[in-house]
Amino acid sequence: MARLVRPRSLVCVAIEPELNPRAELLQDGFTAFMAPLPHGELAHRDYPGGADTLSKIKDDGFSLTLSDVALGDWCSVVPDADGAVRGQWETPG
Repeated sequence: MARLVRPRSLVCVAIEPELNPRAELLQDGFTAFMAPLPHGELAHRDYPGGADTLSKIKDDGFSLTLSDVALGDWCSVVPDADGAVRGQWETPG
């Protein structure tokens, strides 16, 4: 999997995430994914300020969601080929 990640990418780990869309996510930031979840780069859409309705998200083809708060603890930026970390990202959540 490591060879599929590009330099300066933000990589986050979520342990046993709750992926079922819930109304309470609409008020906070989250990411929506298409199912099934394939290996490699995931089809997704960020909703940093939340969303109006779950039906709009589902109508856009996204059936799984992950709260930004679930990604806030274990994130890292992939270094460049020379080992230097030049990418800068805000931590989700």
